[in-house]
Amino acid sequence: MSNGEKRYPYMLRFVRHGFSRYIAHLDWIRIVQTALDRSGLPLIYTEGFNPKAKLKYSPPLPVGLASDCELVLIFLSRNLKPEFVMETLHGSMPDGIPITGAHFMHPAPPKNPFQSINGALYEMIFHDEPSDKKKILNAFDMEIEMPDELTEQAKLIVKIVNRDEFLDRENLLEYVAKLEEKQTFHPIKFSIALRNHLNLKHIPEGKKLAFLNIDKKGARKLFQFD
Repeated sequence: MSNGEKRYPYMLRFVRHGFSRYIAHLDWIRIVQTALDRSGLPLIYTEGFNPKAKLKYSPPLPVGLASDCELVLIFLSRNLKPEFVMETLHGSMPDGIPITGAHFMHPAPPKNPFQSINGALYEMIFHDEPSDKKKILNAFDMEIEMPDELTEQAKLIVKIVNRDEFLDRENLLEYVAKLEEKQTFHPIKFSIALRNHLNLKHIPEGKKLAFLNIDKKGARKLFQFD
């Protein structure tokens, strides 16, 4: 790429449910790179003997966790409508990995826009009717004696979003958890430990809903498409 060539950044959003949640991060990178190369979009590539499309990926998805917000930042040499970018790339992605959003980033994002991520919004679905929902909430709040593997994960949970609704009528919890450099939150490990400790019949099913930036004032969603 010449220094004078314009770059048009687009943030892409993918859904990973079903089989695609078991794809490891490096394989996910290869899938996206291959689909973009096949799409014919005017991608901007690195220079050198082995040029590759200039891409940036959101933090890796734990294997086995579903997600509504897998993000990829791409750079094009032409200013195209986001709808056209979505339609073009949709035909190149494997079945079962839909692209659900494309957003032209204006003004241009910082060098690595994903550095602002330090949290995520998750949901946890209990398929069997929990007999004592307060015990589940107490485990999130660490108000009961818990094994180490459950306590370490619970320390990274900031808040439950829909506490009252869960107690009244729902089997779904939405919660915010920190993503820190030295400590990694594993929703699946937390679900398994929760099931074992509370003797639930099934492992609660989890999904990542959105990336967040958490500060002293609260948490705000990042990279909104709607």
